[in-house]
Amino acid sequence: LFFKGEKIIALRKCYKEPVFTFTDFDCYVSATFYIIKSERIDLRYLTAILNSKLIAFWLRHKGKMQGGNYQIDKEPLLQIPIFNVKDVSPLTKIVDQILVKKESNPKANIELLENQLDEMVFKLYGLTYEEAIVVEPDFWLSEEEYAAVEI
Repeated sequence: LFFKGEKIIALRKCYKEPVFTFTDFDCYVSATFYIIKSERIDLRYLTAILNSKLIAFWLRHKGKMQGGNYQIDKEPLLQIPIFNVKDVSPLTKIVDQILVKKESNPKANIELLENQLDEMVFKLYGLTYEEAIVVEPDFWLSEEEYAAVEI
């Protein structure tokens, strides 16, 4: 039952940034992965949050690192503050677009969609423009553009 249906698969040791993958098909994975399942929250929404630059920043400072590699363990995962909003559709629509693009072309460039998700997550968590730049020093928006982002 654990390997069936919707789930998020997380690689336990990640270079550069944590990786969380939404799947809606039955699959079995080795112990080098964590499987996240929940009935309480939309897993596509959770995937958007977990893959954000904000959560990578949080895990870098509050989670476990092995040198420059993220070590994704149960305890830090359980401590990540997750906002459970009423309308998750703005984020899940973008996740669906990413899934469609990647299904048709696994090498598809999804950087613009990922940037949109990051912008929305920054806003969801109430980050100011200055805080967004701390999280992402190469932030792609001007202060005025960031002020116009809506969730």
